[in-house]
Amino acid sequence: MRSALPVFAIMQTFPNHKFVLRENQDLRRESPCGICSTAYGYPKELEEEDIEILNMSVNTGGLIGHRLTSYFCYLHYFNKKKEKENIKINGEDIRIFSEIIDIILKAEEGDTLKKEVQKNIGKIKGFKTTIEDRKVLLETLGYCSILETEKYKGLLEEYTNLAVAPRKTHSSDWNYPVDFWLGKDGINKEAFKFWFGDYKELEKYWK
Repeated sequence: MRSALPVFAIMQTFPNHKFVLRENQDLRRESPCGICSTAYGYPKELEEEDIEILNMSVNTGGLIGHRLTSYFCYLHYFNKKKEKENIKINGEDIRIFSEIIDIILKAEEGDTLKKEVQKNIGKIKGFKTTIEDRKVLLETLGYCSILETEKYKGLLEEYTNLAVAPRKTHSSDWNYPVDFWLGKDGINKEAFKFWFGDYKELEKYWK
C-alpha cells in the first residue's frame, strides 16, 4: 500500500502542461516531453510494461519508473485496494515508523542512506524487509521532502523532472533527492508535519 504515496507526493507540484518538444528532438521519433519526459503520442492504454512495473512496485512498496501511465496504475491500484480493505494504522505501525525516523536522526553527519541508515532499518524488530524495500521507502521520504538537502529538494513545494534529475554519481542507483542526503541533513520537520501531522504519536518529529 506504500506505493501510492510517492506518486501522490510527486503530483503535489506536477505542472499542468501540454507537450513541450525538447530541444533538438524530432517528432518523427519517440520524443520525450521537455517538462515531464513522457514520450510524445504515448498511448493512453496501459501497456504490458506498465502492468509489469506496477506488479514489481507493489511488492517492494515503492516507485519504479516515472511514466504518467505508471503513476495512474499506482493510484488506481491503491484506490481499488482501499475500497475493499479497511486500512487502519495501529500502534505497531507507529512504533516501526518511529524507529525508522529515530535511526535517520541518529545518523552521523557523514552517513549516507545507502549504507548505514538502510542497514540499521533492516534490524528493526517486526519490520521484515529486503534492501530494495528499504531503499524505495527512503526514496519515498525524499519525494515527500522529508529527506532532502538544502540544494536538492523534494517535490512538496517545487517540481523536478525525476526522469532527468541529477544523481550523485553516474553509477548511483538511488533516486533524487535522497541520493545526495547525508546524516547532517536530518529531516524537514515542516514536510513531516504536512504528511503525518494527524498522528499525535509522531508530534515530537515536527516540534
